[in-house]
This record gives sequence, C-alpha cells and structure tokens, in this order.
Amino acid sequence: MNYSTLDPICSKSSHPFNTREVKEMLEQLIQQTIDQQNEYDSNKCTQLSKELSQIIKDAMKTLNYERYKYVIQVVLGQCQNDNLMMTCRCLWDIQTDNYASYVYSNTKIFCAVTVFGLFYY
Repeated sequence: MNYSTLDPICSKSSHPFNTREVKEMLEQLIQQTIDQQNEYDSNKCTQLSKELSQIIKDAMKTLNYERYKYVIQVVLGQCQNDNLMMTCRCLWDIQTDNYASYVYSNTKIFCAVTVFGLFYY
C-alpha cells in the first residue's frame, strides 16, 4: 500500500486521543503509586519509573485509541526546595497527535509523566 496517497482525513481514528481522559488516568495512577513512597531512594526510583511506565502503558491500552502509538516519559526526583523546569518540542501531525501530562509531588519526591499519543497512518 502506498501510504503517501492515503488521505489523512479518511484515516482519522473514530476515537481520537483525549487529553482530559488520559490526564485523569495519569492522576489516579500516579497518586496511587507515588503516595506509597515516603522517602526518596535513587535505586528504588529507577525501578519505580520502569514499573510506572509499564502500568501507564497497560492503562493506555484499555482506553482503546485505535491506531495510536505511545511514548511515555516518567521523571522521578527528590524534592529539595529546588526549581525544576521541563519542556519538550515535537514534530507531529497537529490534527491527530497529542499529549497529556501530569505532575505530582509530596514532601519527599516528585513525579512528572508525559504520554504522547501518535497516530499511526
């Protein structure tokens, strides 16, 4: 099949990536997971970030976004009264691709998660 002739309008998913829905899911999952962490441990956070990305990946599959691929970024760190600024830039189709992010912190640890939903033509 010649994908260059495929009309993107006709290829759109009937259930496009919903930022609000994904953000609500992220909020719930992250709070459940991170609330259990009462201290920062870099070794535990390495494993926790892998586990959290897998949990999010599995949860994304239940949302049934047809023809979407996901990139999941999990950043965990220690709260030390420092500032952290994060930004990203993506090259994508503004009609179909999108992202959702959620940032959580308590007195010991912060977690910033971004899920990029990329429509697969």
